[in-house]
Amino acid sequence: MNIYYILSRELRNSLANRYLIAMIVILAALGLTLVSIGSSTTGELAVDRLTVQVASLSGLSIFLVPLIALFISYDSVVGEKEQGRLILELSYPISRFEWLLGKFLGHWLAVIIAIFIGYIIAIIPILFSSQLNATSLISFVRLIYSSILLGGIFIAIGYIISVLVKQRSSAAGIAIGLWLVFVMLFDLALLGLLVSDTGKGLSASQVNALLMANPIDVFRLMSLSTEQVNQFSAMQAIGEVNSLSFGLLSLVMIAWLLVPLIISILLFRRVKL
Repeated sequence: MNIYYILSRELRNSLANRYLIAMIVILAALGLTLVSIGSSTTGELAVDRLTVQVASLSGLSIFLVPLIALFISYDSVVGEKEQGRLILELSYPISRFEWLLGKFLGHWLAVIIAIFIGYIIAIIPILFSSQLNATSLISFVRLIYSSILLGGIFIAIGYIISVLVKQRSSAAGIAIGLWLVFVMLFDLALLGLLVSDTGKGLSASQVNALLMANPIDVFRLMSLSTEQVNQFSAMQAIGEVNSLSFGLLSLVMIAWLLVPLIISILLFRRVKL
C-alpha cells in the first residue's frame, strides 16, 4: 500500500459519491437555466453571455463547492477509525503523512473533475455562440482556478474536523456549522460591522484584512475581479475598497489551503489508533 493506492481509491469512491454527483447535476442544470435567463440581461447591459454566466456560476459555487468538499472529507479519519479500517491500513508500510495526503489528493482531484464537468456543461450553449471575447474567457478560467482552490481549502478544513472529533455524527454537525459560518454568518457580521458607527471608521486596508479572514470572500474577489463580471456581483459595493491584485489573492487562497492541511497532518500524527 502506498500514497498512489490511497489516492486512486479515494478518487474512485468520491466520483461515486452521491453528493459529488449532485453537485455536478446542480451546477450543470442551474447553469443551463441561467444561460437563458441571462440572455435578457446581456442585451440591457451590452455584455456577453459568458460574463453573465461566470457571475451566476460564482454565486452557485460559493454555496455548493464548500458544502460538497466538507461532505466528502468530514469523515475521512473518524469514519475509517469507527469502522476499524484505520488501524489496519496504517499497519501497512505507509506513513500517516502519506495516508492522509493520499486521501486529500484523491478527494481534491474528484472535486476538480466535478468542477470541470459542471462548469463546461453549464457554458456549452455559449461556447457555440459568437458572443465570446478574451476578457470573458479569462474570467471563466479564473473562476475555475479559484473554485479548485476553494474546494481544496474546505477539504483540508474537513480533515481538521475529522481528526479532532471522536464520532462521525459529531463531525457532520460541525461541518455543517462551519459551512454556515463561512458562507453566511461571517458576511452578515461583516456587513453589520461596516454599516455600524465603528465600521464607518475602518480604513480600506482594515476592510481588506477582514475579507482575507474568510476564504469565501477571497474567492469572490478572485472569481469576480474583472470589471465586466464585477458589475453583476454584490462585491461591486466594496469595489472601491478592494485594491488587492489577483496574484496576492491567489497567495492568500494558497495559504488558506496549506495551513489547514498542515494542521490536519500534524494533528493526525497524534491520533491514537
